[in-house]
Amino acid sequence: MNLRQFNQRFLEPGSQLFMVGGIVFLCQPWVPLLHEWSVLIMLLGIIGFNVAVHIPAPEPVDRPEASEGPAHG
Repeated sequence: MNLRQFNQRFLEPGSQLFMVGGIVFLCQPWVPLLHEWSVLIMLLGIIGFNVAVHIPAPEPVDRPEASEGPAHG
């Protein structure tokens, strides 16, 4: 697995979950520790997402056997 695939599979969705989790932690009134750390969690998610969107998407895999052969029509 290369960096582009890791980014698409784990880093980008994970950073989005961190951002949403930080917002949820900020809005919940029951656990003071989560409320205290919510801004840091959101900030880590924002930084991770900013890094993730600047990594190019994986290049599509060319499958020559799919493009060759008689045309059906």
